[in-house]
Order: sequence, then structure tokens, then C-alpha cells
Amino acid sequence: MLIEDVLGKDGVISKKLGSYELRPQQLDMALTIEKAIEENKHLIVEAGTGVGKSMAYLIPFIFWCVKNNKKVVISTHTKTLQEQLIKKDLPFLRNALKSVNIFADAIDDNSHPENGQEDKFDFSYTLCVGGQNYLCLRRFHQAQSQGVFNTQKEFDEFQHIVQWEAHARRGLRSELDFEPSPAVWSKICRESDLCFGKQCSFKDDCYYNRARRKEYKAQILVTNHHLFFANLASDGRVLPDFDAVVFDEAHTLEDIATSYFGIGISNSRIKYMFDSILNPKTGKGLISRLFDSSNASDLANQMSIIGDMEKLLKDAGSASDLFFSEIIEKYGTGNKTTRIREKSTINNYLDKPLSNLFDLLESLSKQVKTEEGRLEIYAFANRCSEINNNIATIMNQDLKEYVYWTEVERKKSRYESYSDTLQLTNKLEPINHKQTRCSLLAAPINVAVEFEKQIFGKTRPVILTSATLSINGSFKYIKGRLGIPVCAKTDTEKPTIVLEQDGLGSHITREDGYCEKAIGSPFNFSENALIYVPDNIPDPNQQPEEFKDSIIKHIEDIITHSQGRAFLLFTSFKMLNSVYEEIQDDLEDFTLFKQGDKPRYQLIEEFKASHKPVLFGTATFWQGVDVPGEALKCVIITKLPFAVPDDPIIEARMELLKSQNKNPFMFYQVPQAITLLRQGFGRLIRSTTDTGVVAILDPRIKSKFYGKYFINSLPDCKKVSDIKDIKDFFDSAHNHVD
Repeated sequence: MLIEDVLGKDGVISKKLGSYELRPQQLDMALTIEKAIEENKHLIVEAGTGVGKSMAYLIPFIFWCVKNNKKVVISTHTKTLQEQLIKKDLPFLRNALKSVNIFADAIDDNSHPENGQEDKFDFSYTLCVGGQNYLCLRRFHQAQSQGVFNTQKEFDEFQHIVQWEAHARRGLRSELDFEPSPAVWSKICRESDLCFGKQCSFKDDCYYNRARRKEYKAQILVTNHHLFFANLASDGRVLPDFDAVVFDEAHTLEDIATSYFGIGISNSRIKYMFDSILNPKTGKGLISRLFDSSNASDLANQMSIIGDMEKLLKDAGSASDLFFSEIIEKYGTGNKTTRIREKSTINNYLDKPLSNLFDLLESLSKQVKTEEGRLEIYAFANRCSEINNNIATIMNQDLKEYVYWTEVERKKSRYESYSDTLQLTNKLEPINHKQTRCSLLAAPINVAVEFEKQIFGKTRPVILTSATLSINGSFKYIKGRLGIPVCAKTDTEKPTIVLEQDGLGSHITREDGYCEKAIGSPFNFSENALIYVPDNIPDPNQQPEEFKDSIIKHIEDIITHSQGRAFLLFTSFKMLNSVYEEIQDDLEDFTLFKQGDKPRYQLIEEFKASHKPVLFGTATFWQGVDVPGEALKCVIITKLPFAVPDDPIIEARMELLKSQNKNPFMFYQVPQAITLLRQGFGRLIRSTTDTGVVAILDPRIKSKFYGKYFINSLPDCKKVSDIKDIKDFFDSAHNHVD
């Protein structure tokens, strides 16, 4: 069985789908991946919107896995794509490929399966999610019998979970018809260091074990980038061993890998751990539960243990408050992110209290009567040790080529991400755990070496795909960021900015172990899309207020012609809120949605169902959002999405490039912004019949020398600067609202 026999004009899929249309780009991608598998080479393949990437990589890997008894991981960035793979693409392919004989083209008779099995083609797949998404039956029953909740609201929420568990299928949090609060779910979910494995009395019914058994049997493992890197960080204890990897939405890999190769601690995490050991307000926790005694002779010993622990926890809590208060006083208050540039002179007040806690817990482990109790105490003792080590590592800056920083957050909307938070105040106040979260963090400046060592050097083939991997026709930027050698010559390369990252030669796999390809979109952008870049808008850096006033006027004009149906994409929450406050009274005829008011999925669903909708969004809406059809006809990009230069990781990466005598703006900021701009553009045209306008209101795309690189990276559309052209476009018959 050949790939053409499945994806071709009269292939298997065309017979299963009445609406099937041959997509040469999809077939080209599938054949390219098949060749990379056969040659055991890594592959970077950019596939424009509408190519059908998932089918193009699933089919050759399904054949490879079944023929050779292999296992492949398909890793995505978004939950939306995971669900598409698990609920739509893989079930369809499993049904469609039932009757195929993949051995029909084999030359070696010994490769044929025996007993006619070639007529019963099948493959297995499953979704892999993190262990904390599963209900832990041991902790669940523990919560039922021993009462671990502190408020009536938490108890009521738990009762809903009790009712759900009676008929739960997989024991996953996502199966609940509501979102459980962290205070409740954290007490009953699986935690890796609190999992007793084969020693657990619930091991036979364990939801997580059941899922793991399925994972070990499956040939196709669908997961997300976060879990993939959690697996790397845990030395492969999260996922089963695998033979190949496909990274879809691969343009996000560097940032996710950076977070997983880093470390961090916070005052709220430490307080949660202390309260889990023994909560001073409620008297509940690990110690009171394990040493609870109705026996009068044991009561004195119990009270002594609880008294000792209360004293140590009080000392540790005071030390934590003092430590983080000094961190906040030195590095900034309010909502603020601050780089730590040198070894800190702040005293680690937590060192001795955490060591004392570790010693007491270790001592108490010998007095616990059950093995389960001992394992629980060991887990909390190890958490104390890990936190202490992480504090020392960050304060002493022990990790080379890492960047170190603090984050201070005031309480905000539960749906507002930290990266979008406004910096509100610099007033110093006593630390309040409910109102202030202070974190110490460290992350690698460059993940290229780790990628080569832990991914490209260990697994082959690795496929990287996305609609936005190239910059101006070249893969040099993504290859440099991820430690892939820059080829001397490719068929797809155009004259471009010099973007390669050198200095990594000794860590890089040989150039002939990699291949690359760019495949265009089947969509007719020249007919279906319009790019609007107006003239005479003030520069946002030189005249910020005038720029804001100008784009407000343009926004009002554009969405009037588009009859709403628009995404307004901003680069900061500050600008989003400012524009929203000034414009909302003038848009009474429109239905307005603002990021932070509701969860993203709810905003999208309501947007699709509303009359003349307009959505105000920042980073989270630039990518991974799919609104095909008439609901979205316009994407307005207010500014070019340059990364904030004083973000600690961004700043450190730029400093590294400067040390290599490279221009960080052209080597890093421009290509990163181009990738995000292409993602923002990609929100508009999601099918062959979609039409619409992308308005770019940042004048720098015309006035600055680098603007041409942004324009050249976008699809080939008609470009206009007169608002009348937008009116004419939307006045055409196929752009009217029904």
C-alpha cells in the first residue's frame, strides 16, 4: 500500500469522504515525511494553512508503526489540535484503513504477516495527559473518610466530585461538568511523589495505571509539548519509550522547553506545603491525620508531635514571610518582573527552618504504623529539601548560562494570564499570601544544546511542522533556536536576513541527518483576502497617544464595514484596556468581548453565536484559535508583535547575541515578531471559502527597513491603504452577513 493509494484522487480516503478534494500539497507533505522516515532523517516541514498537516503525518507514521512495531509521539501545543487528532482524525483513519494491505508492495515475502493478518489492518492510539489530571482513588477515599476540606464551599464541590466518580470513565478532571477549584482538586488528584505505585491498595482500579497500560500498548501517543518536556525533565518517567516524534505547532517549542528546563519557587507554593503538613487554623493536615489517636495512652505522644510540628511550621512560616518580604522590598513591589543580575545578598532565612522540617519529618516516618504513611511523610520531606535546594541555586546563581528573576503578582482576574497583567503600583506593603504571590525563577538562556542532546541526538526521526516555521522563505531562524545545523543550500531558500546561530558546531548532529521543505497553502489568498495598511498613522514609539487616537478611528471605520465579525489583536493588556475604555461607548451596535472577562473557550463560543461581534485579545488569541466561516471576517493587528525587551528571558537572549557580535534585533526580535504576525494573520482564512481583511495598523511595516521582511512572510494578497477598498471588499456579494 502506497501513500498515493490513500491520499490520491481515487484513494481510500476519497471513497470514505463524499466531499473529498485532492490536495496535492497534502500528498506532497505525506510523501516527504515518508521519505524522511525511510532515510531515518529529521525533517522540518512548513505547511501552509489548509494543507491538512495532521493527515499528512499520521498516515505515513501509522504505516511505519504497524509494519515495524514502532511507537510515535505526536506532540501539539493546543488542546484544540489534540482533540481534533483523538476525536476526529485518528478514529476516521482507523475506520478508513481497515481493509488496506500495507504489505502489498513488499518485495521480501518474509515481511508478510502470517495467517492472513494483512487483511485485518489496525492500529492503536491514545491521548497522554499529565498525572495531575487524574483522580487518585487513594487520596479521594482518604478525603471522604478523614475530611481534608477547610470550607463549606470546598466540601460542596467535593460532593459533586463524589457523585461524578460513581460513573467516571477515565477519572479525568476534564470529564467533570465544571472546573474544580485548585484547593479541592489538589487534595484528590494524582501527585507523582504521593503515588504509591504497586504498593497502593487501589492499584488495580487506579485510573492513572489504567491509562498507562493503554499508553504502553498504543502505537500512536498524542500529547502536548508541556507533557513531552515534563517527560524529558523527569528522565523519561512520564511517557513510555518511543521511536519517533512529530512536533506539530512546532513554532512554540523554544518557549515551552525553556520553562521546563528551568526551576522556580514561590511564597504561595511554600505556604501550601506548610498547610498541607499541618494547617494552624483548622488543625488538619498530614500530621494530624497520620498521628490521630483515640487511644488515651497515645494521646500524649500525639500532642507532643503536633506541638513540635506547629512550632517548626510557625518558625518556617515567619522565615518565609521575612525572606519574601525582603525579596519584594529589594526587587520591586506591585505587579513587577525584575532581573536578578548577581548573586543575592539577601539572607536565606528559610534554610535552617526547612532543614529542621526535613529532619523532623524523617524522624516521624519511623513512628508511622503504615507503609503508606511513611511514603507520604518521605514525599513532604523531599519537597522541603527540593525547595531549599532551589532557593540556594537561584540565590547563588549556580546554573551557568541561566537567567534569574523575580515575579511579584497582585491578585487579578482568574482568567487573566500573568504575561498580560498591568503593572499597577510600586507601593510597598506587608506580604499578604492571599493578595501577593512572589516567585523566584531561573531558566536557560539558550535551549539549542539541550534540544540537540536530549531530542535530536536520542530519537530519530523527529519531524517539526507548523504553518509558521520559516522567515522570509528561510528556516535559519528556527534551526538556530533549536540547535539544528544550517544547511549550505536548500531549494526553498530565498535571499533573507542572516539568522543562523553559530557557535554550536560541536554539539550539532551532522548536516546530512536533516532535511527541510516548505509547502504552500492551497487557499486562494489573492482572491479571498485583503491586507490593509493605512498611511499617515503616527509612530507608536515616538507619538504613543497620537498613535492610539489614530488606531481607534481606524478600528471604528473598519469594523463598521466588516459589520463586526472582528478580532482586535493587541500586544499588551495595557493598550487593550485603554482602547477598550475609550471605544466601547461608540460601539453600542456591536457585541464586545474582552480577554480576561471569561475563559478563552467561552469567549470564542459566544463570539461565534453573537450579532456583529468584536473581540479584544492579546497573546493568547494570536494563535491556536479557529473561527472558520462567516463569524470572523476581519483581523485587526494594532502593533507589530515585538517581544518586550526587558522581559528577563528575552533580555538575556539578546545579551547573548550581543556577546557574539550579532544584532539581537535582527537575529531575534524581528524573526520572532514575524512568526507571531503570521500566526495572527492565520486566524482569518481557515477554509477554502473563507474571505476577509487583515488590517495592520502599525506604520513601521511601511516606514522601517525591516518592514519588508514582515510583508514578504505573509501570503500573497492584494495590499491596499484606502479604507474605501475595505468597503468595496465587504460590499461584494460573498461578504454580506446572512
